[in-house]
Amino acid sequence: MDIDTLQGVKRCPLFKGLDESEIINLMHMVRYRVVRFRKGEILAIEGSVCQHADIIISGEMMANIMGPSGRIVRVATHQTGKLLAPAFLFASDNQYPVTVEATAETTVLRLTPNDLEKMLNSDQRLMMNYIRLLSNIISHLIKKVRMLTMSVREKVSLFLKEQSRLQQTDHILLPMSRQELADYFGIQKYSLLRCLNEMKRDGAILVEGRYIQILSLQ
Repeated sequence: MDIDTLQGVKRCPLFKGLDESEIINLMHMVRYRVVRFRKGEILAIEGSVCQHADIIISGEMMANIMGPSGRIVRVATHQTGKLLAPAFLFASDNQYPVTVEATAETTVLRLTPNDLEKMLNSDQRLMMNYIRLLSNIISHLIKKVRMLTMSVREKVSLFLKEQSRLQQTDHILLPMSRQELADYFGIQKYSLLRCLNEMKRDGAILVEGRYIQILSLQ
């Protein structure tokens, strides 16, 4: 395993708590290959079978779905260290729920599900890290379901509070564009802009381009 591949694998939460020699020993137990994708190349199409455990070593990939109007909606952006679709590798219905496309030159370390299972069974830390990954996915999905019952303002408020916690500041840099944020909430862009303007008018926030300052948490 070359140094660049090792450094990319180290950033994967699956290997949290393991040092380089332990990772190398685990990788010697299995067969893996390094696959390279050009910008714009597709790793998986929505509805295709999830046949590999893919870890992004370098580059970036985008997960998107086709909306009912035919518009492509970005669901998530995946970068170095991301294990793709861990919840579907061993599922009875193991079809990709999204299309995954390289948005830059991207390198992926690829394992079969059987080889991943062999690694998980060989190290308790690896197994617990995998369980933690799945638990975090479930937690995220519960939040998304909860959002479906919220008003636009409640969705925006919850998102801003969460970003404030993650960035540890009330002066938040939005991690995505207005359109991407509207897609994330499942609303029209004009609804998002109207909500931000109302919150600004009510003295709850200040808006400065990609920055939003929270003035009131009420």
